[in-house]
Amino acid sequence: MLNYALTLEYLEAAFYETALDNISESDLVDDGPLAEFGDPVTDSAYENLETIRDHEQTHVDTLVSVIESLDGDPVDEPEFDFGSAVEEPEEFIATAVQLEDTGVSAYAGAAPFIEGDSLVPPALSIHSVEARHAAFLRVLDEQIPFPEAFDDPRSRSEVLDIASAFIVD
Repeated sequence: MLNYALTLEYLEAAFYETALDNISESDLVDDGPLAEFGDPVTDSAYENLETIRDHEQTHVDTLVSVIESLDGDPVDEPEFDFGSAVEEPEEFIATAVQLEDTGVSAYAGAAPFIEGDSLVPPALSIHSVEARHAAFLRVLDEQIPFPEAFDDPRSRSEVLDIASAFIVD
């Protein structure tokens, strides 16, 4: 299975290497298929932020349901203080990037500790959506959406250190 995956990665790497050796940015943007593209990122940015919001609530609802289905007790929602990050657009975007990146790294850090095979697919499903959120927000923050080939997982204590800056109670 690993060699199958490796073969596909070789294929993709060679494809991009060859294509980008032959096609310039100008070929794509100035004279090519992206010339008439417009600005779909900003045209739908607010709507996409609303979708992210809705996804996060769905994640909450789903996790509560799963905890309860396993006869567990979901923790109560803490009180938060986000300061001016919920008022200033630039700060909002920067904080959103930080939170989404933290979420992605938290899932990655928690993955080895997941008990029960039935919990792995939903955790990975949330993880991948969080990564998409992070990528989109990085675009809005004028950062590269995928800065590294691999994400570093964060430990529980590292995640709590970041989150605790926003938790009041």
